[in-house]
Amino acid sequence: MSVKEKTSNSIIISLMVWIMAWSVPVWADEACESDAFLIDNHHAEASAATGNLARTQATDTALNTAWQMLINRLVIAGQDMTPLMQVNPNDLLLYTRVQNETVLTSRYLADLDYCFDRQLVRQLFRENNIAYAELISDRIMLLPVFITGDRANLWKQPNPWKNTLETILPDHNGLVQLFIPSGLVLERSITGQGILADPESVIAQAASLDQVSMVLLTTARVTIASSDTASGFELVVTGGLYDRDGNQLAGIEDTRLPIKNSTDVPRHLRQLGQDMIANIEQVWREVNLVDLNAQNMLRLSVDIISLEQWFALLANLENLSPVEQVDLRQLSADMAVMDITLNGSSEAMDYALEQIGFRIEPNPDTSIGGFLLKPRN
Repeated sequence: MSVKEKTSNSIIISLMVWIMAWSVPVWADEACESDAFLIDNHHAEASAATGNLARTQATDTALNTAWQMLINRLVIAGQDMTPLMQVNPNDLLLYTRVQNETVLTSRYLADLDYCFDRQLVRQLFRENNIAYAELISDRIMLLPVFITGDRANLWKQPNPWKNTLETILPDHNGLVQLFIPSGLVLERSITGQGILADPESVIAQAASLDQVSMVLLTTARVTIASSDTASGFELVVTGGLYDRDGNQLAGIEDTRLPIKNSTDVPRHLRQLGQDMIANIEQVWREVNLVDLNAQNMLRLSVDIISLEQWFALLANLENLSPVEQVDLRQLSADMAVMDITLNGSSEAMDYALEQIGFRIEPNPDTSIGGFLLKPRN
């Protein structure tokens, strides 16, 4: 081969490498429009006669289970899901991203991200009158207290209630973001006994230390059964959801399971923990229901500091799950007035605004009316 041929081939190879570098699928760096429609790090695995066949089987199965996970996350329970299970999930997919994969001669393993198209899924729900929600909560602090005798353990062991919830939460697939806090400052300041003695002030202190807007306090205890059981004992779980000031927003209905012997406790705690989280998810979805047939109007006025801040705020508002449409009515150098069409309740809008750090209050300017949009301090 001549030097000229080598040079020519090198140029061709360089061009091919350059073209390939710029031919990466557009979704490789794409962000999902809403995290509510993203099923991430979903494991796919299969064995077959060939690696390619295993890959096809694994990815087909993974996509179907990812679609089922999305339904379980968004849709309010108790409805006919048949129409949702008859669609091809690939038709509702915005993109798939491969986090990592291994292709062997007869086996395929991968971790995949599935982003479903928000508008197409919404359209499917609307056509089939499916009630759902899509607002992801801000972080909610979970304080699990285990009561035994005259002791109330939060950080100290034994606390099988906390231990159980720590194993459940990593697999939780929902809109409510629950977490059990950690850290010496919190552990030294907040105790199980303190919470039971003065829940309002202690929960407010805990919320302040970790900068959260809501706290879920839950207790588990073994007590004498309220009805006849074989052993005379039962496991009881109860609690409540509180705001950052320690005010109770909602109570958790007591759930009880009879105990035959001590070996029942771990299994019953897991069942009660899963039921509690499922109930919280259901309540959250009902409160933040997206009603695509409703057309509620909300007028908001907001002070403008800069164009950059205004465009960022406008993008945030348009992406909020209760917001169907934003119509600009007035725009000046220091103020904007918008009419926002909602497809959810005013409570859902309050929750959504809090997620992006804002609150609303009545507008004293009656010539404009509506509400003022203010940063949440």
